[in-house]
Amino acid sequence: MIFIGKCPYRISLLGGGSDLDWFVNEEGFGNSIGFSLDKYSYSIISKKEPGSRSGMLNYSSREIYSEVGQIAHSLIRETLKYFDINKPIEMNSYGFSSGGGGLGGSSSFCMSFIAALNQAFNLEISSKEIAHLCSEIEINVLGKPIGRQDQYLASLGGINTLIFKPKGLVQVKKLSENHFQAIKKVAEELILIPSQKTRSADQVLSKFKNSLDAKKSIIDIRNICQNFINTNKSTEELYELLNKSIRESWEIKRRMSNVMDSKLEDQFKIIDEVPNNWIRLIGAGSGGYFLLSPRFGINKSINFLKNKNIQGIKVHINSEGLTSYKI
Repeated sequence: MIFIGKCPYRISLLGGGSDLDWFVNEEGFGNSIGFSLDKYSYSIISKKEPGSRSGMLNYSSREIYSEVGQIAHSLIRETLKYFDINKPIEMNSYGFSSGGGGLGGSSSFCMSFIAALNQAFNLEISSKEIAHLCSEIEINVLGKPIGRQDQYLASLGGINTLIFKPKGLVQVKKLSENHFQAIKKVAEELILIPSQKTRSADQVLSKFKNSLDAKKSIIDIRNICQNFINTNKSTEELYELLNKSIRESWEIKRRMSNVMDSKLEDQFKIIDEVPNNWIRLIGAGSGGYFLLSPRFGINKSINFLKNKNIQGIKVHINSEGLTSYKI
């Protein structure tokens, strides 16, 4: 029997950066609006036969291990240690995007792995609990300088607004129907564009913590998100406000150090030839994917980009979130 964990990637629209634990603990709260994407990480697990002395792990590399502590892949090693799983397993993983793409790939992989373990070893934990446990492993066990939006936006599925509180508390905030429809309309009009440049989010984010300018920028980004959450208007007015808010947040983020370089700026200028509401980099910056909100049609814009030798991928929302099953 095999056990499969399937976790979507995520796209954040507003509030990114204010989900970092150090920021939340210092400033009282953070926020994020985003959705899970119909691109996935898969972890496929089978239990080794009784008496087996070694397990096998296939991801971007291949490992054979006899003790959990020997495993080189830190997320796999610390996840197995966290759940005290010492029985050897065989694991294969697949994904749309490797880590460094800005789509929350590392967290997506980690949660797909936990979801598969949940099935295989009857851990009986919910998707929201898996998001919390993945956050704890990545942030508090491995010391990654990341936030908690990746785990929750991916695991919950659909469109979500998150409020981050001290001590790792994450609340899902219910917005009005007008808010929901405005976010949905924006999300359904997006094109994902690979920059052909990967980066380590850890390296980018670790430089923010000790920067007063970065902290001020994150406060401004958080406040823009909070203003959208608190505004009570029609769907069409909120749609226009959301586009304006994303554009303003990006301009703040773009001015932060380590977010853009000359190569990315050159790509940005080409993409900007498409009539658009806004263009931004997803995630911590310095690489990954651009997100484009075209003004005149998805297919027309994708064809325009194709003529410039740039790949454009239509964005679709995933509604299920984290899932697992056995075969």
